[in-house]
Order: sequence, then C-alpha cells, then structure tokens
Amino acid sequence: MRFALTCFAVCLSAVARAEPPDTATPQQVVVNGAQGDVEASRDFVAGKVVIGKVRIAESGLQNVGELLNREPSVSVGKDGRIGLLGLPGYTQVLVDGMPPQGDTFTLDLVHVERIEIIKSSTAATGPIGIAGTINIIRRKAQKTRLAQVNAGLSATAGLPGADVAWSTGGPIDGKPLVYSVRLSAVHKPVSSRMDYIATRESAFAVPVLAYTGQARNRNAANIVSASGEFTWNVDNAHTLTFSPAASYFGGPRRSRQQRFWRDGSTLLTRQDGDSAMTSLEIPLRWDWRIDPESSLSVKLNVNRAHIDSDALRIDTSNAALMDELVSRPTSVSTNTFLHVDYANEFENGHAITAGAKFAHNRANNSYSDFFNGVPDYSLAVLGRSDTARLTSSELFLQDEWRINRSWAVNIGSSVERRAYRLREGTASSSPGFTMWAPSLHVSRKLGADRKRQLRLSVARSFRAPFFDELLWRPVINTFAPCRGQMLCGANTLDTADTAGNPGLQPERALGVNLSYSHGIGKDSEITLEAYSRNISNKTGYEIALADVPWASTPRYIGRQANLGSARIRGLDLEARMSGKDIGSHLTRLDLHGSVGLADSTLSDLPGPDNRLSGQSPWRAKVGGSYTLQAVPVKLGIDASYLPGDWVRDSVNQRVYESGKRVLSMNASWTVSKQTRLVLNLDNLVPRTRSRIDEYLGAAEIVRRTTDTSNHSRVAIRLETRL
Repeated sequence: MRFALTCFAVCLSAVARAEPPDTATPQQVVVNGAQGDVEASRDFVAGKVVIGKVRIAESGLQNVGELLNREPSVSVGKDGRIGLLGLPGYTQVLVDGMPPQGDTFTLDLVHVERIEIIKSSTAATGPIGIAGTINIIRRKAQKTRLAQVNAGLSATAGLPGADVAWSTGGPIDGKPLVYSVRLSAVHKPVSSRMDYIATRESAFAVPVLAYTGQARNRNAANIVSASGEFTWNVDNAHTLTFSPAASYFGGPRRSRQQRFWRDGSTLLTRQDGDSAMTSLEIPLRWDWRIDPESSLSVKLNVNRAHIDSDALRIDTSNAALMDELVSRPTSVSTNTFLHVDYANEFENGHAITAGAKFAHNRANNSYSDFFNGVPDYSLAVLGRSDTARLTSSELFLQDEWRINRSWAVNIGSSVERRAYRLREGTASSSPGFTMWAPSLHVSRKLGADRKRQLRLSVARSFRAPFFDELLWRPVINTFAPCRGQMLCGANTLDTADTAGNPGLQPERALGVNLSYSHGIGKDSEITLEAYSRNISNKTGYEIALADVPWASTPRYIGRQANLGSARIRGLDLEARMSGKDIGSHLTRLDLHGSVGLADSTLSDLPGPDNRLSGQSPWRAKVGGSYTLQAVPVKLGIDASYLPGDWVRDSVNQRVYESGKRVLSMNASWTVSKQTRLVLNLDNLVPRTRSRIDEYLGAAEIVRRTTDTSNHSRVAIRLETRL
C-alpha cells in the first residue's frame, strides 16, 4: 500500500509539472449504440470489460453462463464455476448492481441488456469481491417498438432439451410510458456416470483395496422466467421504473450408487427426488435529475424465494437389510435491499459519487426427516427448523478525477457492517464484523490517439461467509448413515459429514492490479495484466474428528475454517481483434483469446501443492468467427484448456484433477432481416475426467480415484423478429 501511494504521489507531481488541467474532458462515460464494447470500456479508470447488447444478440447463445464461458476475461474452473482471475470462489456477481436471487448464470439472454466485468474492487461496487465483480444488467424498456421470439432444441448424452423465449416492448401511445415484457422457458437434462476405486495405505505396508463403486445420476432442470420493465417519465427531471420478475427452477433427480467393500459387503443406495424453487422480485427505482451536473437514484428491491424438496432414499445391503430414508426440507428466504446513490460533476474534473446501501436477509428452514417410517432422531437434535438473519449497512464515497486528457484517478472507500443472528433449535449465535475497503485506481493514456492505456489499482476487499457456511446442521455421508432412533455412530476420514462453522470469519485481502492496454482501431485491443492478492483469514476445507450433537461418539466432519493466509500472484494476456481494424481484406474475421498464469501459497498447509482450490497454474482460451461472403452464414469456434494438477487447500485432503479441454463450434445463418438460424456444437471432444482424492489420516492414507463421464451437446435455435 505504501509503495502504491508513493507511486501515486510521484505520478500526480509529474502531471502537475507536465500538463495543465483540461476541464473540457467529459466526466462521465455514456455507452450508446454507436460505441463498440472496447470503446465503451476505455474511459473507465479501474478497468472494465463490457459485453454489449450487439455482441449478446450476435452470439446465438441461450444463457449468461454460455456467454461468459467464451469471454476471454472470464475464467472457468474444472468444476464449471465461473469467475475472474482464475478465482471463481472470490468473484462477486450482481444483477443491476444488487445481490441476485438464485442462479444468475442460467438467466436467458433475452432478459440481459449488457454485462460489465471489473477485475478489482471499487467503492461503488462495495467491499465484497476479492477477484472482482460481474454485473449483469437486465434488458431496459426502449422507445423503439420490438417483438422477438427465440426457440431451440438440444440433445446431451441422448437426452432431449428445449428452450423458448419471447420479448416485446415499446412506447404506449399518447402516454409518457415505455414498457418491456419478457418470458422464457428451458428444459435442460443432466446425466453423469462415475466409477471409483479406493485403497488404504499404512506406514511400511503396500496399499490394499478398500472398496470399489459406481454412481449414475440423471437430473433435469426446468426453468421458467418472466420479467418486465415499466418506465414512467414523470417530467424532465423525474423517472419512475418498476421491474417485476418471477421465476421457477425445479426438476426431478434420480441417482443410483453402489459400493463393494473388500470384505464382501455391499450397499446399493437409490435416491429419487424433486425440488422446486419459486421466486418473486419487486424492484422499484426513482431517478431524479436535480440539475445538469447532479443526480439522485433510489432503488428498492424486495424479493422472496420458496424452496420445496422431496427425496426418498432406499439403502439395500447384501445382508438383506433395507432402510428407507425420507427427507422433505423447506426453505423460505426474504430479502430487502435499499440503495441510495448521489452523483455530482464539477467543472474542475471531479465526478463525486456517494451512497448508502441497506439490506435485511432472512432465511427460515424447516426439516422433516424419517428413517424407516419414524422421525430421524440424530437430525432432530438440532431442532426441526433453523433461522438465519443478516442485517447489513454500507456507506461509500468515490471521486473520479479527470486530471487532464491523459491522467485520471478513481479514489474512494466503502465501509460495511454485517450482523448475523443464527438459531438452530436451542442453540443460537450472533457473529458480526465490519469491513472497511479503501481503493485507489490510476489511469494514464499514452500517445495522441489515447488508445494505449496504463492502469494501476490498489484495493482492500473481502469474502463474507454465506448462511450455509455458518449453520451447524449436517449432511450425513451416504456411506456412514445414522439409524433413526439413535444418535450417529463413528465414521471414517473418507466418509466425513459436511457441516457449517458458526465461528467462520470473512477473508480479508489486499489486491494490486497493474495492466497495459494497447488499442488497435475501434474494436481491437490487447491487454497485459499482472495482479496479486494477499489474503488473511483464508477459508479452506477442514476435516476434523469432533464431538458433534448428532453423534454419540466423535465423528469426522468436513467444514469451512479459517486457515492462516494466502499469497496469490498472476499474469493474464487478453486479446480482442476485429479484422476491420487490421485491414480491408479481413473485415469478416474476428478473433479473441487469453492466456493466464497463476500461483498461490497457503501459509498453514504443507507443500508443495498448498494452493487455492479451483485455481489452475495456467489456462488458455482462443476463439473467433468468420462471415462467409457467398452466403449469409457466420461461423464460430471456441476452445479452452486447463492442465491437470494437484491441489491441497485442506489439512486432511489432497486432490488431483485431470486436464480439461473444451472445443465448441457454431454456425449462424441469417435467413432474412427478421430471422436467423443458429447451430451450436458444444464440447466436441469429450473426455472422461479423472479425480484422485487423498485423505490423510494419522496412521493411514485413503486414496480414491474417480472417473466421470463427459458428454457433447448439440443445439439448434431459431430467432425471429415479429
């Protein structure tokens, strides 16, 4: 921090001597239809990647996750998690600047206006997001009348899928009202097959077979979403916007798992279930243009989600024993957010933004568990319900100072206070903490064309624990089950239960980003970025033998715990090249790609593999598109690669995951001005994924090797304007 502040002071003194202030420089970036995505991001001091509505419309993809999977600045882990800087668990995801409800990556692109990506922390985005923020901006009502229908069919592992989306909107004749309405529905099948083998190894002895097993899963995701926006221009200064949204996410789950032990015993567990989540969101926004230089925005968002699950599990052993377990959990969450933002621009180049954010989150969970027709006593000891509340308040102040045409500074700070109230049966706790996050961003444009830019960012940021990481209630391991009228017995290191940790503290990070961007024309840019994160209170997965309320003897449990500190270093190279910026003979060609190197070290774990889970030592993406001249067809290709590697972010467990390579292709045929047909071929070279879990006990090592099937996907999609 001292080094960064010294650099900042030297830079300012150099600017004061070299260049006079240019107060005519625009203070606010306005993204309009004439700008490309690269142009829209260049004037943002902290560095921003914009995926605009033109690129979204031309992608031919169905949801936000598919689009981000192909974005060079976004990293995708081997488990499919999406994030930034190769740190998927440390990326803040927002919708319209607010915490989302449900899985935002399944959101149909018909609901999305643009996506903004920031690889650092700013006062305006808040203290959460050690790797940065992905902000999804939903589609806005427009004065142009428009109606569109998209429909698609797909197949994955021989299972059919389908999706349909409809949108309409425009002005209401004779009234200062503009509206937009969108509906979408998706059926997505999911199928997987796993085969595994485990060995036990003690000191001075050869490994011996412990057990083998196989698992089959077949699930389906049924998603229905509806959203709208209604904008009333009260007068030239005041605008009211109402943006209701509702969604349903559910589907059947079917799984079969069988295990064979060395002593000849077997266990077959069959589970059938259904789950359904319904959510309703009611956002209301008031925008007041106080004068040409200042504005006030007030956003109120109230949302509610209800989750019902019903699962039946039947365990059958070769000892002619059969147990029936029934679980019917229900969860209801209610969230209220209030954001107040004030902005003012001054003649001397300052644009001040200040605001306050308040939130109240409440989750009520109830449980109904039965073992062979009687209540499951082991799970009832924590009560048949729990309640989690979170009250938070945040204040922020940010100054974006355009010193002159070459230099700009964004400096600010945010402070957030979080207070939890957790109750499980008769047990309760009230953890709380305060997060203070100053940030500094400096931008220097080089050369006369201003397309070359150097950026430095220094920011304090946090990762706060979620409710499920704090609540005690366990998930009992399938292969160390408990008996209905008794507390649980003993289990083993590799059959640990999972539980929360009420004492978990937020991770605190100091981050530095240094980047150089070299623009080529209007829509092409190459960016080289180095970054570092020093994290204290690092959260890692811990397996411990402990006295727990649901067992009569000490039992192994796996949970999140604060394990010392972490040091992260990385280097990313990204490129977006539009052929029209290179030469007239390449106007039909577009290319994009990225290469990332990363390294991390965890202080409290032995090496050499003591680094962050989900972070790959290197990663690569490449893709492009070409529009044919003879026919109105656009061809695209995207490929990515993650190498195989060992990771140890737990005291008792070390994990190896094989490399992951993905190749996807698409073709888009413009049938007419109103109609387009898109073919997507995803994961064209599927390979069986391998994983090795080593459980490290005091006297032995249990090593389990798992092979998981992987499948291609074929999808065809019709898009037409009405």
